[in-house]
Amino acid sequence: NDAIPALLNSVKMIHNISRSYNTNDTLTTLLSKITEQIVQNCTRNILQEGETNVSMWEKDIKNTLQELNECLVLNNTYQEQYRLIKRKLMQSPTSKQFDCNEMQIFGKIDLFCRRVVKLIDLFTTVGQFETLSINKMEGMEPILDRFYEIRSEFRSRNHELLDYHNTKFDRDYVEFNVHIVELESRLQQFVNNSFQNSSSIQHSLHMLEKFKSILHRETLKAELDSIIHVIFQNYGIELEQVQQLYEKLKHDPPIPRNLPPVAGNITWSRHLLRRIEEPMKQFEVLQNVMGTREAKRIVKMYNKVAKTLIAFEFLWYKAWLQSIEQAKIGLQATLIIRHPDDGKLYVNFDKEILQLLRESKCLDRMGVEIPESAKIVLFQEAKFKDYYSALNYALTEYDKIVSDVIPVTAMILRPHFNDMEYKLRPGMVTLTWTSMNIDSYIGHVLNGLKQLRELVNSVNDIVANRIETHLRDVSKTTLIELPDDTSFTISDFLENQLRHISLTAADLESKNREVENAVEDLIKKVCLFDFEFPHDKVSESDINKLWEHYKHFMYQALLHSAINSLHAMKKRIGSRGGTNILNSSKPFFNIDIHLMPPEVSLAPSLNDIQSCINSTAKSMLESYKAISKWKKSDLTFFDKITKDIELVRTALLLTGCI
Repeated sequence: NDAIPALLNSVKMIHNISRSYNTNDTLTTLLSKITEQIVQNCTRNILQEGETNVSMWEKDIKNTLQELNECLVLNNTYQEQYRLIKRKLMQSPTSKQFDCNEMQIFGKIDLFCRRVVKLIDLFTTVGQFETLSINKMEGMEPILDRFYEIRSEFRSRNHELLDYHNTKFDRDYVEFNVHIVELESRLQQFVNNSFQNSSSIQHSLHMLEKFKSILHRETLKAELDSIIHVIFQNYGIELEQVQQLYEKLKHDPPIPRNLPPVAGNITWSRHLLRRIEEPMKQFEVLQNVMGTREAKRIVKMYNKVAKTLIAFEFLWYKAWLQSIEQAKIGLQATLIIRHPDDGKLYVNFDKEILQLLRESKCLDRMGVEIPESAKIVLFQEAKFKDYYSALNYALTEYDKIVSDVIPVTAMILRPHFNDMEYKLRPGMVTLTWTSMNIDSYIGHVLNGLKQLRELVNSVNDIVANRIETHLRDVSKTTLIELPDDTSFTISDFLENQLRHISLTAADLESKNREVENAVEDLIKKVCLFDFEFPHDKVSESDINKLWEHYKHFMYQALLHSAINSLHAMKKRIGSRGGTNILNSSKPFFNIDIHLMPPEVSLAPSLNDIQSCINSTAKSMLESYKAISKWKKSDLTFFDKITKDIELVRTALLLTGCI
């Protein structure tokens, strides 16, 4: 295009100077050759890609359309420059004029450009449907399949597309357009159905922009222009629906899950505002839509609804600002509080603070301005939550320790729990959530809980493994050996039982000493606890009560052992032999019967047997003399056991059992 003016100026100079081209006929011939050369160059530029010629069907459609449009621009520039020079020469009558046959000069390029216009329409249509196939719209497949059939049928004619002398192309091109018109009617129906099935105005506008970027034929553009008016009317209906929805739900709007009330209400109003605001921004640039009388009514309604939604958000925001200071009062509360009903300790963290933190965080993410007073609380969110978690853990641990205390040791451990209460007391009296020394307080409390936990675990371990285990063993101990499968002579029985009683009594004494030492260790461990407050100590009366408690339990275990031993011997002596599998024990003593008529005698006699049994019972009871008495005791275990009425009754029954 830039070379055309210089080229025609050169032709003008040749016409003025040259003797060979100084006539209009020779000038016409020269310009005709130039025109033919332009057509050839245009053809070569379109068909050539690099060093090789390719079919226009194989080239990129976008580049092909650009090259074809350049040909039209070149033709217009060529003819305009020719006529411009012609007009300038006419203003100088003395100069040689351009009185050439324009039909002869521009006829070929005009025919060529008519073909180019048809090709532009052809490839625009092809490009339009290929773009539709790339977007893969649901339900578009039958239309695209039909288009591919039309295109394949047209290509099968093998036309030289740039050969403007080929009139068969023109007939096939007309037939192609007839098929495309039919196809476009189906495409229009598809577009209309798509908008009818649209779920929202925003979706309709999105589809409209999508179709506008794809559909370039004039008939389809006109259809899209009419659809935009329908969408705008539907937008007016949606405005009324939003207004009705607001009036219906403004007092109790649906709030997204996990959002606090203020942020939830503002989110709801912003959602409604965005629902009407984003389509209006797209409608504003469409002058053919906004210029109607109906549009003014819709715009007025939009302004009213938008103003109402913005006011709704502002009222909630203003109410929240006024509630901040009231919520911050909760930070002046003490850290811990005792419940008046159950007496337990709880973390005294106001839920309004958590609400304030959640609101501040959510509103900040939504882009709402947060006042400085709320920001100060928000910056300390992690600290407050850490304090709450640590205190909650400490009180939970304290409750577990209390529940783990064995009832019998509760009195002796009361001073230790009082000491722990004193350590917790600052959090119930002086410390608030804005205090500076909360970290040291929590560390002090946790350290105290650790010491208390270690003490309670040690006490429970001593009671379970060193005291109660031995008491159970003592209670189950039988001082005599009474096998079911063996019979004895009097001398053997007495000898075996004395030996067994001696060994068992020594074992009982060992367990008695161990229990006494365990109780002593327990008291020592409890008394050596490092109390923070000097006035706290274990009272002597509580120590004596614990001591007497386990001394009495040892007495009961020994008494139970003695009674069980007497009952076992009485039962074994009274057993009867037989063949019954359920009662297969052997007789207890071996007795010989002497038949010396008129007398029958037993050896040993019944008196000897009874005397043996009595001696064994006496030895068994006397073995308790080996059980040493505990400290601070007036009577030995032997003295107390032998005075028990039930034991005396059982012993008397045994002495007369034969």
